[in-house]
Amino acid sequence: MAPDTSSTPQRRDRAATEQRLVQATIELIRDSGFDAVGVNAIAERAGVSKVLIYRYFGDYAGLLRAVAEELKGFDPDLAASIVGRLGADATPGSLLRTTVLALRDMVTGDELMKRLLMWELSAQNELTTALCESREIIGLEQTRRFQEFLAAARPGDEVDVHALLALVTAGVYYLTLRSDTIPVFNGVDIQSDAGWQRIADAVGDLMERPPAR
Repeated sequence: MAPDTSSTPQRRDRAATEQRLVQATIELIRDSGFDAVGVNAIAERAGVSKVLIYRYFGDYAGLLRAVAEELKGFDPDLAASIVGRLGADATPGSLLRTTVLALRDMVTGDELMKRLLMWELSAQNELTTALCESREIIGLEQTRRFQEFLAAARPGDEVDVHALLALVTAGVYYLTLRSDTIPVFNGVDIQSDAGWQRIADAVGDLMERPPAR
């Protein structure tokens, strides 16, 4: 007996509608800002009934969680891809240097991500909470991978990797956002590649120093 595929088109239609609602939310944020986001506006932009938001996502917060998953902010495999790119020459210092520059490139090239980061500083709602949770999960995975690499490269060297990467990531986010309005921060040109290479080198050099005895 042939398998029953009568529900397959329905599943495809649901998946397509869910994606339309997610994309409609992202477009509203990008085009009109966060104040424009709401159930009615999203449904109108997507061209569907707002009832489908509740049917497919449970509630408005469920839709925002799906949007957050779409807008993770950076590559969840960032650490692994950097190690793979550096190959056998990878060191803790080179990994940090490359991470700084990669994070800067991701924020610089994504105006929506800039808007999201700034919004998170001034508002707390379902979307900012979901975005923070998603980014935290990804960040902890990157930290775990860096810890594994560091343990193999410098066994016995005690480094608080969580605190280190928290500082590096937050610093890159802030300086990248700040570079839209000022050219120099603490004497470093944060609008130029050369200035960012200075920052990356300074961070990386800290990890290249011999472990304290």
